[in-house]
Amino acid sequence: MSKSVNLGVGSENMVKADFKNKTFPDSIICAARGMIKAFKTEKNFAYYLFIALFFLFLNIYLGVKSSFYIAYAITVSGVISAELINTALEHLCDFITKENRPEIGVAKDIAAANVLFWGFGYFTVEILILVQTLR
Repeated sequence: MSKSVNLGVGSENMVKADFKNKTFPDSIICAARGMIKAFKTEKNFAYYLFIALFFLFLNIYLGVKSSFYIAYAITVSGVISAELINTALEHLCDFITKENRPEIGVAKDIAAANVLFWGFGYFTVEILILVQTLR
């Protein structure tokens, strides 16, 4: 069912939008569209994805123990998820206002800190995996 959403002041900003996906495949399509958009428009998302794939292939090549892949999968998923949330928040904030507002800056900085935190965790796990594998 479509809902009218007021996106600002005045009737010219009223938009009819269907916020609920009808089926599970619709949800998958929306998610894939979001990931493609993030990959094409957000260089940090692409960097994290390439780094994750590089270390995945390195880990496979080095014969990393299968139990280490659990920590790898959790931290990579965390970094990618945090970057997607950060990207969504940035787009939403930019939609709300193009002005340089301190409150918007704080929200963006905190979202970026979340990505950085997960990134540190990921690299720590990857270093520990490599140390354990190469010794």
